[in-house]
Amino acid sequence: MIFLGIAALMLLAAGLTVALPLWRGRTAAGASMGKANREVHASRLRELQEDLENGRLSADDHAAARRDLEKDLAAAAADGPSHPAAPRRIAAVISVVAVVTAGAALYWRYGSWRVGSEGVEAASTQAVIQMVDDLAARLQTPEGQGDLQGWTMLGHSYMIMGRYADALQAFTHARDLSKDADPQILSSYAEALTLSDPGSFMDKALPIFEQVLKSDPRNVQALWYGGLGALQRGDRSLAVQRWNEVLAQDPPADYRRVIEKAIAAAGGTAEEGGATGSGATSGVAIHVSLAPALAAKVPPDAIVFVYAQPKGNADGPPLAARRMKVSELPLDLQLGDRDAVLPGRVLSAYVDVMVSARISVSGTATPRAGDLIGRAEWRKGGKSLDIVIDTILK
Repeated sequence: MIFLGIAALMLLAAGLTVALPLWRGRTAAGASMGKANREVHASRLRELQEDLENGRLSADDHAAARRDLEKDLAAAAADGPSHPAAPRRIAAVISVVAVVTAGAALYWRYGSWRVGSEGVEAASTQAVIQMVDDLAARLQTPEGQGDLQGWTMLGHSYMIMGRYADALQAFTHARDLSKDADPQILSSYAEALTLSDPGSFMDKALPIFEQVLKSDPRNVQALWYGGLGALQRGDRSLAVQRWNEVLAQDPPADYRRVIEKAIAAAGGTAEEGGATGSGATSGVAIHVSLAPALAAKVPPDAIVFVYAQPKGNADGPPLAARRMKVSELPLDLQLGDRDAVLPGRVLSAYVDVMVSARISVSGTATPRAGDLIGRAEWRKGGKSLDIVIDTILK
């Protein structure tokens, strides 16, 4: 509230800075006009007096001309100050209102006052919504129609926001672009279909999850929803089996508790499948270095992205990502769930991942020709990785 009060006073001061000259301009202009009229009147009186004394005017003509001058002066005095007053005062008031209103409106639209008055979380939410809207607008352009990664990211964003119908449309577009060759996109499409239209789960979504499990038997989404479908068909043992396969991939503690409750409700027993979330680390230790032969090709302030993606699916957003500079290399780091790009889509939920370290020439997160990259495969529970950035993207 203090900030808003100060901002209001500053806007008012700005408005008055514009308005006061307009308000005062009426008095100054009126005074200057009156003085000029009086000087002209006095000059013409002197001329008439000289003409009378030199015999160029008779006494009657002199008196008539003098009366005309007096009338002209009286008319100028009546018209001069009164007419400019109202318009100038109205303009002054309008200027104050315009400056204050425009300033407040512009700061409402472009400023960051929400951080102070509504909190960082609200301001951040607005920023995320705007980013998603901007992405959606870009994908509607002819250039964006074929952006598979963009449509996939838009679908995940809508899922997080709870806009399941919009997510379904985005994943439908991604599914068309991938031609059903990507199990993760198929699984995400089926999940969006389930959440946007729960009544279609058994007839439409479940067959897609079953299709995903044939090509990707460890897909977490397909295992979870496939277990729900099996339970609804009365096959409790299959449901328990699939949910235990999810537990074997060491999900985060919150997810583990939900799955264990579902297994218990189905009459099964949760099997120990690795860390239980009680302090075990579910990440990968990485040593990143730059090949000496390429060191001279990049400046020390160039950006390095280290990120993990599901093995065989490089089109979607990373599971986890970190950002640093070339000057920090070589570097040891731990990439884990806390580095998740999308909430709820975490590294610990996957067994096999591809970890990449890429130096971005343009500074953007999207890979481009000319970037320098190094890659290594990692399986959950495996040893630390040693990634050398030694390849130039073509």
